[in-house]
Amino acid sequence: MNTESNGIADALAKAVQVVNDGRQAQEAAGNQTVEVEAAEGMIRVSATLAGKVKVDLVDPRAVRLSKEYLSEEITNGVNAALDAAREQAGMPGAVDLAALSEKVEEIQQQSVRQLGSFMNSLAESHTKIVQAAAQAKGLD
Repeated sequence: MNTESNGIADALAKAVQVVNDGRQAQEAAGNQTVEVEAAEGMIRVSATLAGKVKVDLVDPRAVRLSKEYLSEEITNGVNAALDAAREQAGMPGAVDLAALSEKVEEIQQQSVRQLGSFMNSLAESHTKIVQAAAQAKGLD
């Protein structure tokens, strides 16, 4: 019976650890910055997977560009930076939410089985104790 409760505690500890690992990996990926250049290097765009974007005009000549061209280049730079951040998150070591979800579900199912087994053992023990008590009193 003690090994069953240890198994449940271990499974629950694994589930908590898997979730915490996933959260930390997501935070780390969300904080990594990716930089791209636009408008022939006159604009630098930084982005994170968390969606934080920073646009720097690194060349003063950029302000002489037409409004339409500058707007288009900034938009293209932001989109390219966000795409690069997403691509970087897809590299090895990034969070695989499907695998994380599958692992948590597996641990949950294992915990349910172990809890059921524990409860059956507890019920059997209770029945044996009641029978032993009844026999001791001469009621059986």
